[in-house]
Amino acid sequence: MAMNFKVLENEHVVAEYVADILRKQFNNNPTTIAGLHLAKENAPVLDELKKNVDSHAVDFSQINILDYDDNKSYYEALGVPNGQIYNVSFSEDTESFIKDKIKTKENKGKLIVQVVSLDASGNLDVALRQGLLSSREVLLVITGTDKKDAVKKLYEENGKTNFEPADLKAHRMVNVILDEAAAEGLPEDVRQYFTARFA
Repeated sequence: MAMNFKVLENEHVVAEYVADILRKQFNNNPTTIAGLHLAKENAPVLDELKKNVDSHAVDFSQINILDYDDNKSYYEALGVPNGQIYNVSFSEDTESFIKDKIKTKENKGKLIVQVVSLDASGNLDVALRQGLLSSREVLLVITGTDKKDAVKKLYEENGKTNFEPADLKAHRMVNVILDEAAAEGLPEDVRQYFTARFA
């Protein structure tokens, strides 16, 4: 179990970083099943992913996307086949959905990565139990000073309250990728420790 924080300069650098992780994931595992829900996030992750893919070709022929934000045309433009882009809802049980619709011998029916964000109130907008804990890795993208209080709660709380994002601490691999504005919610020493130089 690990929740790793990485503090980057601004939302543009956060977007570049997350896009690079995603593109490498797709290249390294060409049968990846990935969920993306970034509708409430200012960091332009999808724009940067398109630029990254334009510079470094990716074979999307076996990639499957759980599309929480209704961005089907975007994923088609990337090269994901139409029949491998699935519009899913907040409360969708991803394990059952994948077993019914996506599982193949190659991908073994495992959700590899979920990319999500918090809103300013700390809401995830992807059901924790059904959508996040089943993923092998979670990338939690948080930018903007309006989210610093949610970041503070995420860091301090231990899952014994009603603040659902804190329950992600029970997940085996969560990478929290923040810009400096959102990271203002972290204690000063912690913020310094999790800057790009150390993280």
